[in-house]
Amino acid sequence: MNARTLAAALAAMIAVGFSAIAEQPEIKRLSIDEAVNLAMENNIQLASTAIDVRMKKRAADLAWNVFIPTVQGTGTLARSNSAANPYASLLAMIFPGYTESEPEEKDHWTAMGNLSISLNLNLALFEGLKATRQSYDAGMLTWEQARAQTEQNVRKAFYGLLLQQGSLGLARDKLAISEERMRQTLTNFRNGLVPELSYLQTQLAVETQKPSIMEAELALEQQTNLFAFILGLPLGTKLELDGKIDPQVQSFDADALVRDHLAERYDLAILRQNIDLMETQIRATKLQIYTPSLALSQSYGPRLSAIDAEWLDTENWSDSSGAFSATLAFNITNLLPFSSTQQKLRETKDAKNKLELAMQQAVYNAELEVRNLVKKLEKSRTSIAAMEMNVAIAEKAWRLTEQGYKAGTIEYLDLKDAENTLIQARMGVLSEKFTYLSNLLDLETALNAELN
Repeated sequence: MNARTLAAALAAMIAVGFSAIAEQPEIKRLSIDEAVNLAMENNIQLASTAIDVRMKKRAADLAWNVFIPTVQGTGTLARSNSAANPYASLLAMIFPGYTESEPEEKDHWTAMGNLSISLNLNLALFEGLKATRQSYDAGMLTWEQARAQTEQNVRKAFYGLLLQQGSLGLARDKLAISEERMRQTLTNFRNGLVPELSYLQTQLAVETQKPSIMEAELALEQQTNLFAFILGLPLGTKLELDGKIDPQVQSFDADALVRDHLAERYDLAILRQNIDLMETQIRATKLQIYTPSLALSQSYGPRLSAIDAEWLDTENWSDSSGAFSATLAFNITNLLPFSSTQQKLRETKDAKNKLELAMQQAVYNAELEVRNLVKKLEKSRTSIAAMEMNVAIAEKAWRLTEQGYKAGTIEYLDLKDAENTLIQARMGVLSEKFTYLSNLLDLETALNAELN
């Protein structure tokens, strides 16, 4: 091989190496707080809710524009078919021998302008300003509720992936122990210490575990990819979760939680805000019915009869139509009990009553939810303590069984049962801790408070 061929081969190998490196997926290590932050930044539903809040904020900030008068300006250039002086006959009677001059083209044209300024005022406008602000406050509560729900979902998904990883890790540990036992049994079989059946049993135990582990690996990969998509990460990003399922188990007083935190729930706060908004709308409608409106208007109507005159000379312009007016109006029809405004008022009151009933039901359901979650947490706390004790017992039993199996006093099936019992005990603790964390997240969301 000459130098040129060798150089080409080395270049090809380097190119293949760089290509392989470039094709390797990005591995991103995430803590649970980092995952929550990514979801807050990239969640589409949150972005949509933020747009709604921005619209309401803009409406609240500019609600005062109802006090800006309506200003309208127009300009007209008109040509009349007749330019005769309407007072010519009268002038002829007064001044004998008066003769009207022949009209020129300029006498047919007239330039007119109009500027009108108007403003309608009613006490209901001030309630409208308040309603706009209340609508924005309700939108902010909805946005905060959406953020809390997103955080809860992300944390649950994060812990769910850790649970899958823990389950898969236990399965792999069991497979590793089975493979080690198979190798030891093969050595003993070759040395004539155990029958061939014992070796086949251990080999079968190894092979039957592999398909379930492969299935668990595939399920974990799919869930991890879905989680990465929810966080808005690029397609193909490999996640490495930095965390563990190890909650600080504690007891909770349901009465104290209800007393101190129930009023902080987002759903109850939103209902209260909507009730306040209904009350504001009722007051605004009553003001429309029982108070007069004041209409202010100012208009200017300059007119130029000869278009060849100096347009900028104010003496050539006349304003005979401009005027200022202040009108006080009272709608008597709104006082009729069957009018549309009175009907609207009744509907608003009924809607407010419905919201108050919904509030009562929501408070009851919220307290019931909190008390049920506290009971679930207490059950998990007790179960975790008992299961951890079971793990300790199962570990000791497995070690003794394994020693007996190696000494030939314990059968393989007994060892298998002890091993399965230990794996199930460990998985039970991990699963119950996940249940505890999940219920704790639900309780924190239900109370809008951090409890751990």
